[in-house]
Amino acid sequence: MLANLITRAFQLLFGAVVLGLSISAIKWQHFGSAPATSSYSAFAGAFGILAALIGIAASFIDAIPDLIMAVVDALASVLLLAGGIAFAVGLKGVTCTDDVTTAYNSLLNGGCYGSGDKKLCGFPVQNYKGVLAGRCRTAEADAAFLFLGFLASVAAAVLCFLASRRGGRGVKHSAV
Repeated sequence: MLANLITRAFQLLFGAVVLGLSISAIKWQHFGSAPATSSYSAFAGAFGILAALIGIAASFIDAIPDLIMAVVDALASVLLLAGGIAFAVGLKGVTCTDDVTTAYNSLLNGGCYGSGDKKLCGFPVQNYKGVLAGRCRTAEADAAFLFLGFLASVAAAVLCFLASRRGGRGVKHSAV
């Protein structure tokens, strides 16, 4: 049960960090709607939190079968992995210290309207390098925590699956 609770604590922590970073990314969008990657990552983080909370409850409540928790954790794993991959793909070729690659990246620039010399994007003219570099580091951290949440969810799913295969009373009373 201790290993399960530790895994759940990490799952909860990583889900909360992903949700917070993703909401920050959504908030810096000034023109148009937020990129689907940011919105999806917020959803994945929230689902990771939900899976962790249900898993913690399942550790103490016998009415929630271990196999059901393994399925919930597997779904959380898939959602978090997809979010991490989406962020990694969205940030491909972006260097946080390069203001050109960050300014033209839709995950980082806050949205743009207009074209050519009349193009205006959602970051301030003053200190734009610092703002874009900060957004870039936030997005990179979001991607990293999505992958860490994936690993925690896989670990939780494996623990639940093994407990269900063992029979008996599952992770609630297991030696693990």
